[in-house]
Amino acid sequence: MRSLLYGWLLTTAVSPLGAQRPAQPPPPPPVSRQAMLVAEDNRIVTETALVPLNAALAHRDPTTAARALQAFGRLENAKLLPRLLPFLADARPVVRAAAAFALGQIGQDTAAVPAIAPLLVDRLAEEPDPVVLGAVARSVARLAFRDVDRATGARRALLAVADRTLPAEPTVEVARALESFARLNGRLSGPSPELLARLRAFAVYTAADAEAAGKVRRAAMAALVRVAEPDDALLVRLAGDPVDEVRRLAVIWAGDSVDVESRREYLAGALIDRSPAVRLEAIRVWARRFQASDCQPLVRALRDRAFAVALESIDRLAPTCPDVVAVGETLWQLVDSLVGAQRNDFTGIAAWHRGAHALLALARLDPPRAKAVLSRAGASATWQVRMYAARAAAIVGDPERLLTLSDDPNDNVREAAVQGLVKVRGHGADSVYRAALARPDYQLVIAAAQALTGTPERVRAAVALQNALARISTERKETSRDPRLAILDRLVEVGGIDDTLGLEPLLADFDPVVAHRAAGLLSTLSGRPRVAAPAPLSPPVLDQEAIDRLRGSRLRVTLSPTAGGGHFDILLYPDLAPATVARIVARAEAGYYDALTFHRVEPNFVLQGGSPRANEYAGDSRYLRDEISPVSHERGTMGISTRGRDTGDAQFFVNLVDNLRLDFHYTVWGRIVNGMDVVDAILEGDVIDRIDLVDAGASGSQP
Repeated sequence: MRSLLYGWLLTTAVSPLGAQRPAQPPPPPPVSRQAMLVAEDNRIVTETALVPLNAALAHRDPTTAARALQAFGRLENAKLLPRLLPFLADARPVVRAAAAFALGQIGQDTAAVPAIAPLLVDRLAEEPDPVVLGAVARSVARLAFRDVDRATGARRALLAVADRTLPAEPTVEVARALESFARLNGRLSGPSPELLARLRAFAVYTAADAEAAGKVRRAAMAALVRVAEPDDALLVRLAGDPVDEVRRLAVIWAGDSVDVESRREYLAGALIDRSPAVRLEAIRVWARRFQASDCQPLVRALRDRAFAVALESIDRLAPTCPDVVAVGETLWQLVDSLVGAQRNDFTGIAAWHRGAHALLALARLDPPRAKAVLSRAGASATWQVRMYAARAAAIVGDPERLLTLSDDPNDNVREAAVQGLVKVRGHGADSVYRAALARPDYQLVIAAAQALTGTPERVRAAVALQNALARISTERKETSRDPRLAILDRLVEVGGIDDTLGLEPLLADFDPVVAHRAAGLLSTLSGRPRVAAPAPLSPPVLDQEAIDRLRGSRLRVTLSPTAGGGHFDILLYPDLAPATVARIVARAEAGYYDALTFHRVEPNFVLQGGSPRANEYAGDSRYLRDEISPVSHERGTMGISTRGRDTGDAQFFVNLVDNLRLDFHYTVWGRIVNGMDVVDAILEGDVIDRIDLVDAGASGSQP
């Protein structure tokens, strides 16, 4: 291993940035963790900027060196490989594991894979430590392979590790490695019989550590769903698995089959499973596969004790249902409870959910009847109901209702109306889209800019677009990137040489992405090359000592009484995600999250909240850098919403199930340790009363 490792280093042209470490370095200088934190967060890859991380890398303390390796990996720069590769053979296990994860992150660049893959694959054969072995396996599995032979070799090496006898905890990492490989590289190398056999064995894995064994089975099932035809004998065993997530994935697997008819009885049993997550998945499969012949299971599920299952059954009802008339009557009763005179059948904020979802379903099943109640739904005091009314109006084709709702006081309602008008009126509503550009909500501005694609009134559109661009740019918010890029994209289409003057200041914009896009636009419009010279905002101030004091702390999220009250507790991970934890805690203590909502609820996936405007594009003004770590997006872990690398805006999400496909892409900054039942009951629009820091400085474990 060492000969191959150092042979690669000696035969590689190394720039000053990638200079080799001396064979016997001098005694390491003192390391400032504060300087390390700042160097990582700044994302500047120059020798001067990397001095603190280089000092930490040379430190004798394994934790310090491992943190430096983690930081280098997060920079995702292939130029750093020569200084990281030696640590894959370091004498200290924690350092070897950190090096493996860092190389795996850099290995998302296909150009870096030829240098990284052979070393990681060799390490799989040589690594004596089971924990490090799991780390190396996960890194090998997620490399961005493009070469069939190299991918096939990696698969064989991973299977060799999977066949070794390991403790339960490292086996979890190996199982997750096989899941990653099957998902990311399975098509390239092919789903070999050996891989499928190992995944099936892992799907029934047992160990004295029941929790770890369950995680192995969950990872194996997540892979089998993607790469294998269902196995009837295995499905029978899985139906009795004590872990809800295993049974849920088995339902998905049973439904993704050409011969699904033979599994009707199996799926019928899943419809009455004790777990709402399993029942909900069974509703999805039944609606997709069997509704045309029997939709009664969906009708019965309208009364399911779990609100998410009931709403899912409403959403899945389709005109193919053989009992469409009776179903339509049931939906009408739900809609009438929403818009009729009797408003006391439901209590609290939940009063609108069944009716609003039923309105959309009725629009698909019985458009005339749904259209008859749109005026009342569109006049609801609850803005979410008006938003659903706009969506229903788009389905039934009611441009007049959409025009009315496009002038709603709430911009989320306006955005839904704009999306509907694009479908039913097209450029006949361009004046509405131009007016929407003047609104403060970024999501609405994006929708309006996109709606003007191909507009025949190019001059008017150009004026409205440039006015919006100038207004938003003066706000100097990093999180204004998306609407400004949407506007610039439209200006490429509608603008002319006379429209370039207002774009000149953007060449020196605070957002480098916007500055470079403006340079490209100006070059196109003027016919001569223009060069961006961005002037980024000063980075946020981070305090390592203050972050250290959060170790072992929890955040308590308390819901409003209108959302049923209750609370859940989040154990913070300041060592893994220091900048993220610091920002979330600071915003919570400032009352930023008070009275905000959970605006996105996707059962059996995630729920998301913390947006001041209750949508995807409104958040804190400064971006958060991603803090990628090996921690998986298991059920109950907390993530940060982004729209590309390093674009977090302090909106957070909760993983409602295992979402392994999010691993190594989104920051994990904590996990729920109390109150997951409260989380499972959260509905769209539920209000956060407050978020408090509790147990500050108490003892607590990091993952």
